Amino acid sequence: MKFVHLKTLRDLVMLVASSPTMSVIQHLKNGGSHLYFIIGGTLSEIFLYFVKEEKEIEGNFITYNTYTGEIGSSTKIQHEPNLNSFPVVEIENQNLLPEELLTRVNSL
Repeated sequence: MKFVHLKTLRDLVMLVASSPTMSVIQHLKNGGSHLYFIIGGTLSEIFLYFVKEEKEIEGNFITYNTYTGEIGSSTKIQHEPNLNSFPVVEIENQNLLPEELLTRVNSL
């Protein structure tokens, strides 16, 4: 698995907003930080696109205003013409991301 460390949460949201197949952002508490990520790839390789945040995002949805470009969060889905709501899936336990990768990501 290869990873792509994105600069900001905005970059991750823009990636999800522009994807015709991706509409969910996954969240994993990793040590003292929070990983928000999506998994993509090709037939032969898997890519982890992620951003590391020190503080957890409040709410169950990350919102993106397509008119103003503003990124926010909400506890419920928003139904406004220029507002997209992306669910944040909370990961309790996983074996998708190897410990070696998580250790490497923690050091970034």
